[in-house]
Amino acid sequence: MINWSVVSSDVIKKIGHDVEKDCLYIDFWQRSEYEVYDHVSLYAFYHFSLAASIDDYYQRVIKTSYSIMS
Repeated sequence: MINWSVVSSDVIKKIGHDVEKDCLYIDFWQRSEYEVYDHVSLYAFYHFSLAASIDDYYQRVIKTSYSIMS
């Protein structure tokens, strides 16, 4: 089950995490489908959700550290 959190961002609408699958879900304002990143721990998800800038953290950490599921 995905636990979603609404975030304060111009690009990202909400982020979610599935503990059973260890996946991060990112729902963007301008896209119809969300991105899914594999092997993202709940700990990493909390860091992302509490970041001072969600957009910056996404660019700096998420995109460079995790792989998008295909």
